[in-house]
Amino acid sequence: MIHEVIVTTVSQKNIVHIAPMGIQLIDDRVIISPFRPSQTLENITKNNLATINFIDDVRVFAGIVTKYKKDWELEDIKDKSVVPRLTLANTHYNVIAKEFKDDEKRPNIVCDISKKVINKPFMGFNRAQFSVIEASVLVSRLRMLPIEKILQEIEYLKIGIKKTAGPRESQAWKWIEDKIQEFQEENMK
Repeated sequence: MIHEVIVTTVSQKNIVHIAPMGIQLIDDRVIISPFRPSQTLENITKNNLATINFIDDVRVFAGIVTKYKKDWELEDIKDKSVVPRLTLANTHYNVIAKEFKDDEKRPNIVCDISKKVINKPFMGFNRAQFSVIEASVLVSRLRMLPIEKILQEIEYLKIGIKKTAGPRESQAWKWIEDKIQEFQEENMK
């Protein structure tokens, strides 16, 4: 099973990188499989640290993949042995990479969980939140999938937005639609 989360990592220059990603939880381990090349992969291979942010504010997913909002507030920490979490995270896990299973496209980084913290209650996802997460995945694949397939799936996902979106989901959906429109216009030139 894949869990859609936000992974925070830190570069050697102490710059925090925030990326939406699917992870696997197996027993007390986390498997992170970033695409190659990626800043997440580079950061983890340099310092073996990451923080897994479980979050219900789907604007973070949409904001990052569309690049319309990349900076999200981080917890102010002094401990350099952990990576900061998003302040919006419902729950976060600090993890330490222990195994690296190489792959030319997506290596698997097997991590031990060093700390689990519940920051605030998770009330579950509604259909609009699900739609934004799925649409964010589609936007991240704009250069990999046929645009017709993406547009077809977006049309279906709009149903959840129309029926259950609140202000956050509506804002995230607008970013998704704007990014797809921008992509289409760039590729018509």
